[in-house]
Amino acid sequence: MKNVLLAVIGLFISTSLFSQVGIGTLTPSDASMLDVSSTSDSGVTYKGFMPPRVPSNTERDMIAPTVTDVGLLVFVESTSCLQIWSGTAWENVFCNATGVAASDLFISEYVEGSSNNKAIEIANFTGATVNLDNYQLFLSRNGGTTSDVITFNTGFMLADGAVYVIKHASASGAIIANQTDSNLNFNGNDALVLQTSAGVNIDAIGTVGDATVYAQDVTLQKQPTFGPSSTYTPANFDSFPVDTFTGLGSHTY
Repeated sequence: MKNVLLAVIGLFISTSLFSQVGIGTLTPSDASMLDVSSTSDSGVTYKGFMPPRVPSNTERDMIAPTVTDVGLLVFVESTSCLQIWSGTAWENVFCNATGVAASDLFISEYVEGSSNNKAIEIANFTGATVNLDNYQLFLSRNGGTTSDVITFNTGFMLADGAVYVIKHASASGAIIANQTDSNLNFNGNDALVLQTSAGVNIDAIGTVGDATVYAQDVTLQKQPTFGPSSTYTPANFDSFPVDTFTGLGSHTY
């Protein structure tokens, strides 16, 4: 009799371990492994779900997820961003808006990829539509030994909250861009500066006059809350592997 009882208990435990689990509910969904109810007292009180929180991107990167950890969620307190691991990079799901408009346009993404895979993304979070005729991109190569000035498509009106992507004319078709230009040819020691059409510096990637390699074979995405700055600050950018294009086309400020 004792052996039969132990067998029944063992079967019950085994079944429980491999069935749906409910928190706050006795009837978890058959389609879920874990079903968390917002209330456990028939709707008298309600509570939410709190994902794991990390102080900043530094602590987030200490998690060191791999390609098998797709779907991992964290909340980064320093940027107020809920992020998900895509298998190759952390992507923003939602960031709490600061409510403060950017003082001007800024460079939101930099792609220094293999071969001609070069691209720059310009973001507008000024609160108003902006005419790109009033802006240009200054490219200083090898510490300033050569340079180019790239203008944008004539008359292009960049809406608030939108981005503008320019890529090298021979870059991968996977890079969706508003404009192509063969002069957008740079490597990891060339500085790129967003300027007014009069040549006033607004935002920079790299330092003009400095030929030190700072961003080679990498994609840089400006972190939320950081707008234009004529001085390049590496800590304001997240870094991704070479030929990462998935972030181009949108930005969270």
